[in-house]
Amino acid sequence: MAISALALFGALTIAAPSLAKDQVQDRVIDLSDIRTVAGVMMQAGYKADIKKSDSGREYILSGVNGSGFQVQFYGCTNGTGCDSLELYSWYKKQPHFSLALANEWNRDNRFLKVAIDSDGDLAEYIYISAIGKTTYANFIDYIEWYAAMDASLGKFLNEKAAPAKTEPAAAAPK
Repeated sequence: MAISALALFGALTIAAPSLAKDQVQDRVIDLSDIRTVAGVMMQAGYKADIKKSDSGREYILSGVNGSGFQVQFYGCTNGTGCDSLELYSWYKKQPHFSLALANEWNRDNRFLKVAIDSDGDLAEYIYISAIGKTTYANFIDYIEWYAAMDASLGKFLNEKAAPAKTEPAAAAPK
C-alpha cells in the first residue's frame, strides 16, 4: 500500500511541532563556556547576568523562589573552557545553623548539599561536570532540581528555626 504525498505531508505537518520541541530539548550544549550557559538559561526563562567577582572571576547571577543564586565556574583555562560549575547560594548565619543541621540535611538529600562556612553562614550547592557535553534538557533539569531542593531547604530551615525561637531563655543567676 502506497502512502500519498499529501497524506505524508499532512502527517509531517502534524508531527513537526513536537519534533521541533524534541530537537530543542535534546540539543547538545557545552557547559564549559559561561556565555553558552547564560544563553541556555535565558532561553529556558531564567535570569542569567554575567558578573565579575572582586578577584576578576566571571560568574552568572540568577534566581529561583524569590532568591538569588550564582553559577560559579571552576577549572577554567584559556581556550578550553571550564571543567565544572556549581549552582550556589547561602543563608546568613542563624543561631540554629550547626554541623549537625547540615549533616541531617545532607544525609536525607542527594542532590543539593549544604555546608557551614567559617563565618557560620549556610551554603547550598549542586556541582555539575562540564567535561564533555550534555543536553539542554539535562542541564535545565539540574536548575529545576536546584529550585525544588532550594524550596525544600527553606522549609527545612524554617522548621528547625521554630523550636529555637520558642525555647525559653535561661533565667539569669541570682
